[in-house]
Amino acid sequence: MKIATWNLERVEPHTPQAERQHSWIQNIDADIWIFTETDEAISPGLAYSSISSGEPDRPARNGERWIQIWVRNGEISLVPSSDQARTACALVTMNTGHQCMIYGTVLPWLDSTWQNYSSRDAFAAALQHQQADWQRLMETHPDVPFILAGDFNQDLNELPYYGSRRNKQALRQALADSQLECLTCGDRDPVRRVTSGQHSNIDHICVSLDRGIEFVESFAWPAKLDALRGISDHFGVGVGVTLRL
Repeated sequence: MKIATWNLERVEPHTPQAERQHSWIQNIDADIWIFTETDEAISPGLAYSSISSGEPDRPARNGERWIQIWVRNGEISLVPSSDQARTACALVTMNTGHQCMIYGTVLPWLDSTWQNYSSRDAFAAALQHQQADWQRLMETHPDVPFILAGDFNQDLNELPYYGSRRNKQALRQALADSQLECLTCGDRDPVRRVTSGQHSNIDHICVSLDRGIEFVESFAWPAKLDALRGISDHFGVGVGVTLRL
């Protein structure tokens, strides 16, 4: 099964940029999509159903959303999350009978605020808030694989790329404390791979340990930085996984 996440850079539907993105979305052919900085009118296809976050916590046009989760040929139901603007959570049942919980997020970037927190504290505060969600959801659904994905605005590699040392350590600790494994950092970072080490990934896919998810591969698109021009300011990132019943 393919799971993919992509920041669509607040694309407007029915524009040349949206059409170029759609071509890539069709080519990647993921079973589950987590779009960030998206629009409710942007769909991967007729076979998909979706849920989205609520009204954005910033000025936005009608239809804009921080998060939209799409599943192909399956059932999807909204699960409440505590930050309805920046996160969305869905319980997904695939037509194979496999279930998983998908939690989509956009964490604050450098120099951005969140709720009443200054830019210095916004990332850590939002992360702590969301971590409580992850742990609550995993406790209430102990037999369901948990998948956390979206725009983390923070690399997780040894060499610094984007974010801060403080935020990186906080994110690493939150994932470890929640027993979540990042499938898109370190040796599995597909952005470092396609850019020959010049860039690192800040959009991640993380999964719960020991809940029936087996990693197969990670991948990113397009194949080089120059090809992003006119498409998005983020690489798309995906993983292939196997789910066990």
